[in-house]
Amino acid sequence: MSYVRYKKFGTREYAYKVTQIKDESTGKFKQKQQYLGAVVDKEKRIFEKRNAVKRKYKKELNEKLILDYGDTYLQNKIMEQTNLLPILKDIFKDKTDTLLSMIFYRIQGGSAMKYTENWYEGNIAKVIYPLAKVTSQNISEFLKYLSSESLQRKFFSKYIGAISGKKKGVIIDSTGLPNEIHFPLTDWGHHNGGIEKETRLILAVDKDTKLPLYFRYVAGNISDVSTLSTTIEEIKKLGVTTNISIMDAGYCSENNITELYNNEISFLTRMPSSRKIYKRLITDNVGKIECTKNAVKYDERGLFIKKEKIDLYGNVAYAYIVCDPERRGREISKQINRLEGSEEIELENCGMMILISNLELDTSEVIPMYYTRQMAEQLFGISKDDLSLLPVRVHTEDTFRGFIFLIFLSLIIYTKLREKLGKEVSVEQAISTMRNLKCKIYSDDSIVVSEPTKQQKSICEKCNIPVPKNSGI
Repeated sequence: MSYVRYKKFGTREYAYKVTQIKDESTGKFKQKQQYLGAVVDKEKRIFEKRNAVKRKYKKELNEKLILDYGDTYLQNKIMEQTNLLPILKDIFKDKTDTLLSMIFYRIQGGSAMKYTENWYEGNIAKVIYPLAKVTSQNISEFLKYLSSESLQRKFFSKYIGAISGKKKGVIIDSTGLPNEIHFPLTDWGHHNGGIEKETRLILAVDKDTKLPLYFRYVAGNISDVSTLSTTIEEIKKLGVTTNISIMDAGYCSENNITELYNNEISFLTRMPSSRKIYKRLITDNVGKIECTKNAVKYDERGLFIKKEKIDLYGNVAYAYIVCDPERRGREISKQINRLEGSEEIELENCGMMILISNLELDTSEVIPMYYTRQMAEQLFGISKDDLSLLPVRVHTEDTFRGFIFLIFLSLIIYTKLREKLGKEVSVEQAISTMRNLKCKIYSDDSIVVSEPTKQQKSICEKCNIPVPKNSGI
């Protein structure tokens, strides 16, 4: 025996076939329910299941576009999780759509900016950011707009205030940007044993959040030792006092060290091998440092580290003499293999490094703290490779300044995305995988997203964002 039962949910009514089945073991009747579909005509008992209704409705609509969906969806959701989005909307107003489109283009591996429009036309960004103006001419004008000193200062004041406390550990590093732009910031630079025309880009990174904090640029002929105090002072004017500065050897000069002492800023840096005190400390300790009391484990490596109190330009400091036995062995082997005739070989510096600080640290803390400096190096690598900072293709000072600012903003989102993904999936892999998630746009401007794959679902879960669903019309 069977009959039809009707249930109403919202404004729609649905039909279910109910069948009475006798349980022979107990003699009692049980109900078995079967879904028949949405009610089309109750009197004539015409029902249609949801999928059939969807298919029928889709056929009545014209398919307008198929767009890349998942890559921009992923970045947009990450953006929404940060404090950055309201800041950008507040500062850029009706230009926010253009800015976000250009940022996402860079993160998704975009090359020359002139191709942004091609990407935009085939991506869901054109639906999410309909006010974006990304023609070649518009982009040049927008980069000039981004170059405004007052605009950038307004951004940094709000941004640094949102992500930082008043006192921060800051990692400072610089890199060369080779270019042939004829403007005061391009000059001959001497770095890594080479000479080329470049602009020096200086990046400050928040030691705790690992986010890029601030950037500035100087002419290629200005050395690192001349830029530290100015960088710290500019950050201070934006509301952040540096309480510890972690720097590479390029910043180790008497003027910089004295400035740090005078401003009561803690520091950790590598001592250049050309200093007399470096040579004395190495001579006094080489061959003697390798003993049990100096043994320190760092990750999977075994090191020897000895601490010595020293006079550093009239101030009390601590030198941490570091010997990496594995690296020392490799470097000595190379020296021997290059040996010709009776020439002398230099063995003392092989596998050796000296770090200096005004802090007395446990020897087990020194290397992990110093290697946080790699954050800046990694961000430079991301900017140059993943965000296509090089080669610099702009041709005027205004567009250069605007382009560097655009790269900096892109780097913030990239860093947050990398943090969410962890070590198992790279940003490049995630973007590439999510780009394969497509959507269809119909004539009534409704959007239907294709079913996400297992890998796409996994990426969304890692990033703690909703998995895109097949959003029926």
